[in-house]
Amino acid sequence: MVNELLFEQLFRMYYAELCRYASRYLSDKQIVEDIVQSFFIAVWEKDGLTINEDNFLPYAYRSVYNRCLNYYKAELSKESFLASLVEEWNGQAEEENDFRYKQEVREALRKLPPKCKQVFLLKCIKGLKYKEIAEVSGISVNTVKYHLGEAFRIMREELIDLQGTVLLFMLMKPVFDVVV
Repeated sequence: MVNELLFEQLFRMYYAELCRYASRYLSDKQIVEDIVQSFFIAVWEKDGLTINEDNFLPYAYRSVYNRCLNYYKAELSKESFLASLVEEWNGQAEEENDFRYKQEVREALRKLPPKCKQVFLLKCIKGLKYKEIAEVSGISVNTVKYHLGEAFRIMREELIDLQGTVLLFMLMKPVFDVVV
């Protein structure tokens, strides 16, 4: 177990900073706090862990970062991930023509291969960077670029009848329902 006085000091010094760091990867404040708290609990419970002020922060950053990635991976594997996207977008106003566009986009999304769809949603919906997508998906950055290129090519082919500006708007803003 870790020295109680040192642990308390490290917790007080770095809890808020680690929460800010985790917030770079996750937008939900409660989840960020849970991740940082679980990190500190793991440090407290870990036998034989030798920490001091000099080596703690790099270890803490890496551990919190890995926990954020693990959270993303867990969310990707849950069906509730897509369901939450649908819920989030359901409240937005729909105009008569939007319905047809949304249907066509949903159909096009269904035609994407699974890995292309995952990369496409992480980039266009979640707004992740190539490197973050690569880490979350367990693939290289070049593979991310390939899958994203394929996804856009397929989407372009499937949505050829939609007007370019409408298509661009719909792909860049989460205004359509994703039911895959």
